Amino acid sequence: MTPTEEHTPAQPHRNYADLLSQIELFAELDRVILAKLATHLEPQTFPADTVIFRQGDPGDAFYLIVSGTIGRLVANVDGLDTKLHTLERGEAFGEQALLTTSPRNATLRTETECEVLRLGRAKFLELVRQEPSVALGLAATLSRRLNSIVAVVETGTHQSPQEAIEGSVAPEEFDVQRHTGTKPRRWLRLFKIWAPLAFAVIVIGGASIYPPPAGLSSVGWKALAVLIAAVPAMAVQVIPEGVLALLMALAYAVMGVAASDIVLSGYATKSWLLLVCVLTIGSALASTGLLYRLALLMIGRLKGGYVGQVISLALAGVLIGPAVPNATGRIIIIAPMLRELVEALGYEPRSRGAAGLSMATLIGFGQLAAVFLTSSTTGVLVFAILQGSGVGVELNWMNWAYYAAPVSILMFFGLVGAILLLYRGRTRSPDGEGPGNGSLALQLALLGPPSRKEKISLAVGALMLLGFITQPVHGVHPAWVAVLAMGVLACGGVVTANTLQRANWSFALLFGILASISVIFSETQLDKWFAAGAVDVIGNLGSSPFLFVIMLALLCFAISVIVRWQASAPLITIALAPVAAGIGIDPFIVGLVAVIACNGFFFSYQSTTYLAIYHGTEGELFDHLQGAQMAIAYAVVTLLALAASVPAWHVMGLL
Repeated sequence: MTPTEEHTPAQPHRNYADLLSQIELFAELDRVILAKLATHLEPQTFPADTVIFRQGDPGDAFYLIVSGTIGRLVANVDGLDTKLHTLERGEAFGEQALLTTSPRNATLRTETECEVLRLGRAKFLELVRQEPSVALGLAATLSRRLNSIVAVVETGTHQSPQEAIEGSVAPEEFDVQRHTGTKPRRWLRLFKIWAPLAFAVIVIGGASIYPPPAGLSSVGWKALAVLIAAVPAMAVQVIPEGVLALLMALAYAVMGVAASDIVLSGYATKSWLLLVCVLTIGSALASTGLLYRLALLMIGRLKGGYVGQVISLALAGVLIGPAVPNATGRIIIIAPMLRELVEALGYEPRSRGAAGLSMATLIGFGQLAAVFLTSSTTGVLVFAILQGSGVGVELNWMNWAYYAAPVSILMFFGLVGAILLLYRGRTRSPDGEGPGNGSLALQLALLGPPSRKEKISLAVGALMLLGFITQPVHGVHPAWVAVLAMGVLACGGVVTANTLQRANWSFALLFGILASISVIFSETQLDKWFAAGAVDVIGNLGSSPFLFVIMLALLCFAISVIVRWQASAPLITIALAPVAAGIGIDPFIVGLVAVIACNGFFFSYQSTTYLAIYHGTEGELFDHLQGAQMAIAYAVVTLLALAASVPAWHVMGLL
């Protein structure tokens, strides 16, 4: 193609892909990283005789020539520009600006009308924060190139190429910018460390000195104290959550709350095994590029901009719920792909848009687990409890969905509305609509045809999901299906030792202790103590079904702070279903409200689904403060939806 030849509108992405795949500067990058880098490229057109930047200007971007010719000029001793040479299609300039803040060492002026691809330094550093290998690969290429050029011509000084490279941004700078943009104050760091520690010492010390409340055993009092003591440390993430989880286990064992085998019982569950396998498989699929490819293909089908993206993700989670009845498992499966999707859509890490799509996924795949009977194992357990508690209506899969429909519909639209209000998204693109078809086509072109590992991963992943869905037929627990899938992927070279190292073991350690807590609370009878208190609080509200429902929801919020959803919802159903039946309220209302309201996440440790999406996206998409906004919105929407559903339940004969 000649410099003056125009590109057909339908094929510019192919032209860009050919250039990017051939340029030496990106020779060290694999195809997935190169495709991600392509989202940051901005096509620009300059008329002839236009100065792109002048010698001495701050270096802020790298350029790749798509068409036309550009002259490189330097100022001589008289201050006049002297042309060094001409750059043509496929040549790059401004590379050093990606790694250093050095001023431009030459003036670049177009000789003909030119089209270039621009990569801004800020966007490059953002990519480096997500993919540190980009900086290493680029530095290696620049090192080879700079060593082949005479330093005095390139820099106008006697600085060596090696010295030029040493001016690049250090990894420590990346880390500081990632979180705050500046180094945090020393006193703030010390406060974050010592304040939670002091709180923990005071709480645990107080539980050792002061007697337990009436009706609560000494070991139950200590078990409660350990959990409360750990809350601030979890909230501010003073230490890795996995380490904190093991410290909680240490406290339970040393304080004599429970035997070691009970304290560590969570690590012997099939749920923990399923978590570890799915985390490993997700890491493996991401490394092949399959998840990024699927995310790109999904983008082309997400209509309606940000609103459509939020609704689509939330609705997809609700609809897939009955097929994959483990809410945490659904989140773990989708989280790695969500990270790729948000990145491909062009949302900045931890931006409102990225947080909003994360929350849409959380409510659809996790929080709206009461829509259908088989959307969660907790719902199935509550259903079993209700069968023997005097339920006045026939309960089956269809009837559960019917009676739950009023509150489910109101919560879906209420939560989607809250997300759109709290996290209205903006992409990197000025128009806020995310990448266009050309950008998507460019990324797919750079990825090329699916690799062997991608094909293996896609086949195994599909069969694993099929195994989950058909569990009622074959009777094999999803954990063993996941183990088999991981074994097949290992034989295919997809799961390796490096894959196991990259799995989120901090979350796995935390999940194991959270799974143990329900057993510890049962052993210490702390759960029965809470249940007795619940009966005293709302047992006399039969004359007002409206107040009964609202007080029940508030009670569920309170108990779920101490006892996780999977344990608190069945516990409340056991305690209050007979009470409800005696005062003219169908026990189904108790079970349904418990499944919904116990599923809050005011604190991160409360919800394994919340933790799964946070850790599954490696904390890149949102922070806990953004998550807390949605937790409050979930509570408010829950109360409003339950209150508004009371008249409909009257009509259905439940109240």
